[in-house]
Amino acid sequence: MLLLLCLVFPSSPPDADTFRVMISTDNHVGYLETDPIRGNDSFASFREMLQHARANQVDFVLLGGDLFHDNKPSRQTLCRTVNILRQFAFGENPITFEIISDQAKNFPTTSDAQTGC
Repeated sequence: MLLLLCLVFPSSPPDADTFRVMISTDNHVGYLETDPIRGNDSFASFREMLQHARANQVDFVLLGGDLFHDNKPSRQTLCRTVNILRQFAFGENPITFEIISDQAKNFPTTSDAQTGC
C-alpha cells in the first residue's frame, strides 16, 4: 500500500530566506511492475510526489528509506525512474543556498575536505 502525505504550504511563494524541504520515504518504485492492473501504481505515486514538490516550490526533496522495491531493480524500473527524475529534478531555477560552515571543522578526520580522501 502506498501512502502519500502532502503538507499544504501557503500559496504565496517563499521568501528568500525560506528553504523548503519535502521528505519522501519508502517509495518502493517498481512494486508489482509486471502486474497488468497495478504495474504503474508505484511510478504514478512517485510522479505525483514530485508534482507536489514542484507545485509547492520545494527546494530540496529528500528520498529516505527504499526508493526501489527490489534491491536490484529491473532495467525498465531504472529507466522509468530516471525519466521521471529528469522531468522534475532538472530545471531553470538557480541554486540559491550555500554551505557556510567550515567543513574542515565539521569533518576533522577527513584529510581533504574537498574530495573526502
